Amino acid sequence: MRSQSMIRRTTSAAVILLATVACVSGADEPKGYPGGNAPSAIRIAPEGEPGPALLVEGTVYSPDGETPAAGVVLYVYQTGLDGLYHGPGTSVPRLRGHMKTDAQGRYSYRTIRPGSYPDSRIPAHIHTQLWSGGYEPQYNRDVNFADDPFVSESDKRESAAAGRFGWICAPEKDAAGLLHCTHNLKLKPRGDRFEGSIRHGLDDPEG
Repeated sequence: MRSQSMIRRTTSAAVILLATVACVSGADEPKGYPGGNAPSAIRIAPEGEPGPALLVEGTVYSPDGETPAAGVVLYVYQTGLDGLYHGPGTSVPRLRGHMKTDAQGRYSYRTIRPGSYPDSRIPAHIHTQLWSGGYEPQYNRDVNFADDPFVSESDKRESAAAGRFGWICAPEKDAAGLLHCTHNLKLKPRGDRFEGSIRHGLDDPEG
């Protein structure tokens, strides 16, 4: 017969294990992470924002690359057409937003096509971060544009080799003049370390 102390230790271990499983499965989310109540489709750039109007949409998949990941928060941020992130008096990007993937792992956001950093040869891009849904905060591939003169041929080949997870978009314009890009994302099993200068999405109390 087991002693009372052994039973207590076994019970405590089971409670700890159950709590850990609940946290990993997302039962306690969005604990400490913003964006838990965000919609799956948002608008980042306001009406009248300078630059070509752009719609980015896609599906977030689990690390197996096959299973759509529901309930994952996607945070994106970008420069304006001028290549600058910040408005006067703030260090937080002006054009940014949180989404939460729907039951099929889908998301979309309406914005403008960003500009390259001033006096640089860095391609224009939209930054992408993900968390929640049982996944730790992590970076993913930025959105780039195939007709950007600063995108290298080697990057184009690498993106093409990634198949549906390619990140270099060739924007297609619809009859209304809206550019369309598809950006599918595959989650990583482990998260990344977020430095202070890029934590604004995680630290946003209104996300």
